[in-house]
Amino acid sequence: MLKLLMVDDESWIRERFSERIPWSDAGFVFMGAASGAEEAIAMMERDLPHLLLTDITMPNMNGLELAAYVRKRWPRVRIVILTAYGEFEYARKAIGLGIDNYLIKLAQTPEQILEACRKVAEDIVQEMDVDQKLEMQLELAREQMWVKKRQWTDRLVSDYRNVNIPPMPGEWLIGMQPVSYAAGLTIGWRASVGKEAEQLSDEDLVQLQRQIGKLLEANADTQMAWEAGKFLLFPIRHNRLLLLIGSKQQITILHLNQLALAVRKVLQGISSIKSFVHVGHVQDLGKQSVTATCIAECLREGIDGLAAYFYKPDSDIVGKLGIALRRLEPELIRTWTANAVKALQRENAEAFQESVSVMRQLADPPIHPADLVRVTKQILQPELVSLPESAIARLTEIDRLETWAAYQEWWSAIIQDIREWFNKRLHPPVTVRKEIQLMCRYIHEHYKEDVQVVELAKLVQLHPSYAGQMFKQEVGENFSDYLNRVRMDKASELLERTSMKIYEVSGAVGISDYRYFCKLFKSYTGSTPTQYKNKQG
Repeated sequence: MLKLLMVDDESWIRERFSERIPWSDAGFVFMGAASGAEEAIAMMERDLPHLLLTDITMPNMNGLELAAYVRKRWPRVRIVILTAYGEFEYARKAIGLGIDNYLIKLAQTPEQILEACRKVAEDIVQEMDVDQKLEMQLELAREQMWVKKRQWTDRLVSDYRNVNIPPMPGEWLIGMQPVSYAAGLTIGWRASVGKEAEQLSDEDLVQLQRQIGKLLEANADTQMAWEAGKFLLFPIRHNRLLLLIGSKQQITILHLNQLALAVRKVLQGISSIKSFVHVGHVQDLGKQSVTATCIAECLREGIDGLAAYFYKPDSDIVGKLGIALRRLEPELIRTWTANAVKALQRENAEAFQESVSVMRQLADPPIHPADLVRVTKQILQPELVSLPESAIARLTEIDRLETWAAYQEWWSAIIQDIREWFNKRLHPPVTVRKEIQLMCRYIHEHYKEDVQVVELAKLVQLHPSYAGQMFKQEVGENFSDYLNRVRMDKASELLERTSMKIYEVSGAVGISDYRYFCKLFKSYTGSTPTQYKNKQG
């Protein structure tokens, strides 16, 4: 499969290209996104792409300079220029450098971008000889099988109560049959601590998983082999692998431990990760040989086995589960979620910290980490509750927390982010411009009225558009969102503390349209006004 690397100094552009465009549809594997030319060159020195997408306007070394450097050093790498500008001068310079295409990055749809890259891919393939084309086809087939395996394992681990095992293509077991014994080694890893690890995107993690898988496959017949042993790899999410071992001969615990050590030794070659392995039990297959059920049992055993590492990361080889882990019932999850969400909607930092304390206590038995992650995601939904940008940025880390200590540190940071944000919103610091303080005070005093940004701008003697931009920059949300939040806070208080009818509450907070009020209230609280009022009773 062809490899693609992009370069852009704007993080939201990198996110768009890395996570929202299905590059495989154009025949590419997305290698990653560099934030500048220097980083891109360093990445290319480690692994050369077939196609480079680069922005033009970047600090230090711009896109045209990068293109000229790449064209001279790696002439076979194709280049497509991305820019927010449409001036002919840029296009003329790009054409002079032998650029393959020129795209206005904010004007093209994902489909148009893919189509442009697909044409480049066709040109690359035409230049390949027969052996290169065959190897690329084989690599594409391997990658497609890898994706299908991940989809199959995702269905198994998405709900631990699921007893239905999805069908599995028989060709996955080619080379494994016949065997009489099977066992699983489940391999986990965490990225090295540091800025580079924190910036890994989901696509980066998937590529890292594939790199680890290829490394294990390359060593399966040498360092990791014993007589008559056979191996299959199954990817799990983005940071786990199941190494299924099959043998005609009896597999002993000694064999498995030796193999686990060999796996750890192989993965030491990847300095950016710290790996750990769960050793599963041996299944006596008799005459049944390997089945989907056998693989599913190994997979589930391994996932639960590595869950123990979350609480006891003192050993890199995890044997039989040494601690019982508590699974949360759906009703308890709903209760914990509701309490935390309610505290967030009321902007009560103390109540929020108290509501999530149940997940931060090392109970006996401790909670299964998968359930901790599930509840955390349900509580911190930007679509359901307002969150500071710093907290939203941390949400990408939740699936990467491999230890109880890391989970605790993550929650401490989230709580601190939210506490500071609440304090800033409710009590604007003196560093906030006086104009913004006046506007916030006016909204709190006149929320029952039809407040418009024009009158706020007049109050502080600013142009309306500038006043709106300044408000968002200082407060962290648009004027209208801030006004609606104040109104919904007041509506919540009235529903709790008075016997007012819902339509009366709607009018009391300045919203004459009853249906719009109900819709707005649910978007801010997660409940309809009727449901909210009934809960208080």
